[in-house]
Amino acid sequence: MKKIISLLGLATVFAFTACNKAKTDMISGTDYKNNPGVSNAKKKVLYLVIDGMRGSTVRSMQTPVLWGMRDSAIYTWAGISDVSGTNGANWAAMLTGVMGAKNGVISDDYTKANLNAYPIFTKRLKDAGLISRSAAFCSSQELSQNLIGNNMDVNKVLPTDNEVKTSVLTELATDAAEVVFAEFGDVEKTGKQYGYDESVPEYASAVKNADQNIGEIVSALRSRKTYSSEDWLVIVTSNKGGSWPVAAGDDDGTVFSVPLYNSFTFFYNPRFVSAPIARPEKVRVPYEGKAVRVYGDPKTAGAYVRAECNDAGAFNMNGRNMTFECKLKMLKNASGNYSYSYPPFFGKCNGRTGTTGGWAFFRSGNAISYYVADGAVKSEKSSQDLADGNWHSITGTIIVSGANVNTAMYIDGVQVTSDAIQNAKMAGITATANTIIGPFPEVFTTTWLNAYITDVRIFNVALPATVIKTWAERTTISPSHPYYANLIGYWTCMDGSGNKFVDKTPNKRDFNLIGNFAWDAFADQSGYLYPAIPNFERYVPNPVDIPMVILNWMKLPVNLDWQLDAKAWPATFRDFPVVTR
Repeated sequence: MKKIISLLGLATVFAFTACNKAKTDMISGTDYKNNPGVSNAKKKVLYLVIDGMRGSTVRSMQTPVLWGMRDSAIYTWAGISDVSGTNGANWAAMLTGVMGAKNGVISDDYTKANLNAYPIFTKRLKDAGLISRSAAFCSSQELSQNLIGNNMDVNKVLPTDNEVKTSVLTELATDAAEVVFAEFGDVEKTGKQYGYDESVPEYASAVKNADQNIGEIVSALRSRKTYSSEDWLVIVTSNKGGSWPVAAGDDDGTVFSVPLYNSFTFFYNPRFVSAPIARPEKVRVPYEGKAVRVYGDPKTAGAYVRAECNDAGAFNMNGRNMTFECKLKMLKNASGNYSYSYPPFFGKCNGRTGTTGGWAFFRSGNAISYYVADGAVKSEKSSQDLADGNWHSITGTIIVSGANVNTAMYIDGVQVTSDAIQNAKMAGITATANTIIGPFPEVFTTTWLNAYITDVRIFNVALPATVIKTWAERTTISPSHPYYANLIGYWTCMDGSGNKFVDKTPNKRDFNLIGNFAWDAFADQSGYLYPAIPNFERYVPNPVDIPMVILNWMKLPVNLDWQLDAKAWPATFRDFPVVTR
C-alpha cells in the first residue's frame, strides 16, 4: 500500500477544529455544507516571488499592499531561507519542496540538479491531472531555463520587473489561467548595489515599487470575470534577504539574526482568518546532554576528577584583554548545602596568595569569586550568593587601560563586580600551571569541590557587556557570535565519551580528563539558560514550505515517497470574504 499523507488541504482540515459551525465526520469523510472551509469553486494559485526582499524591512516599512493583506493571510516576516544565501538554492527549494541535499542545487550551480527525482510542484499537479495550464514569468534567465524549463506551459524571461508585471496582468486576463508564477529581481539588484536595509533610500524605493506591483496584480486578479467561481491562493514571498550589519546587542546567535536568511511569506485568501506567525522567541527547554562531574580532594590520590590543558602559556593574559566564560552547576557538599571554602574550579594559577600570578574563578561560601593577580597585587571580588543548585553563566573580563588592569565579573549576563590593579605588572599575570577545569592541585583553602562545568570559552578580547548579556543565556556558541574569530579556546565539555574535553577551535588545545571520571546524562530545566532548539527555523513558514501548501490547496495527497522537506501551514476559514484594503 502506498504511503500517503491524508491531507485534505487548507480548505478543509483546520476549519473543523477552529470554527464552531464546522461539523465533519473524520471517519466517513462526510463534509457538511455549513463548513466554511468547503467550496466548490475552482482551486487556483498565484505565486509571486520578490528576490532579496527582507521580511524585517517590509514589516518596518509597513508597505500598504502587504500590510493590508495581513487581515486574510497566514504570514510571517521571519522566514528562514536556505543558509547558502544563494538565489539558485532558494529558488530550487521553493519550487520543489526539498532542500539542496536532495534536489542537488546547493548554490547558483545547476549542473547537479536532480529534478527528475524531485520535480517542481507544477509537474506533480500536471501529472495528477489537476491543472491544464501553468505560466511562469521571470526576470532571471537562470531560474527560467535551469529550474522551470518545460515544467510550465508558458515560460518567459522578461528584461524588467515592469514587463514581468505586465505579462502577469495579461495572463490573469485570460479565462484559462490556473497557476501563475512570477519572479521579480529589482529589489535584489538594488540591494546588491546599495545595501539591503530600509535605511538605504534606493532599497526602500525598490521595496515600495515591488509592493505596488503586488497591488496591481492582486487588483487584476479580483477583476477576472470568472473570479466569483474561483478560489485563489495568493502566495507572496521572498527567496531570501540580504547581507546587512547587525548590532551586537541584536544578534542572539540564531539564524533569525542573519539578515541574509530573512525572508517573508504570505498565504492569502479573502476568507482566511489572519494568522501572524512570529519567530519563536525564547522557549524554555531542558539543558541536556552528557557531562563529567568534577569533584573531590586533589590531595588524595584517586579521590578527584578534573580536566587539565597544557596550553603552553596560550591562556595567560600576556598584556592583552581577555574574556573567560563557563556554565556552572554546583552540587551539594557532604553537609548537604552549597557552601564551599574557596575551591577554584576554572582558571590558570598556582595558588592564591595575592602574589601568585594568574586568573581563576573559585567558590567563596555560597558566592563566586573572580581572582586576577600580577605577582604583587590581586584583584578579587565576589558575587551575590548562588546557593540554588541551578545552572549559571559565569563570565570574567580583563581590560588593559594604560598601566592599569580592570576586571569585571558577570553572573547570568549581568555585571556583579568590578575591580582594578593599579600600575599592574602586565607580564606578571602569568602562571606556569596548566589551565584547570575542576579541583586545582593547589587549593585556595580547603580541598573539596563538587560541580558540573560546561560550555567553556576563552577569548583574546574583552567582550562588550551587550554581547555578554546576549550570549550568556545560550549554551552553545556559533559563527554568528560577533567575536567568534577571537575565540582561542572553546570546549562544550559535553562530548559524551572519550577521555578529553575537545577544543572546538582550530587551536585544538584539548583538556585531558584525570581521575575516575564518568559521562553523566543530565536534563535540567533552568530558570535562566535557553538551550538551542533543534530545527529552530521550522517554527515559521519558510520558502521550502510553499510547494507543500500549494499541493494541499489543490487537494493533491502528498506521497511520503516524495520525501518533501516542506511543512504544511493550514488555514482557518471565516464564513465571509474580507477584501484587502
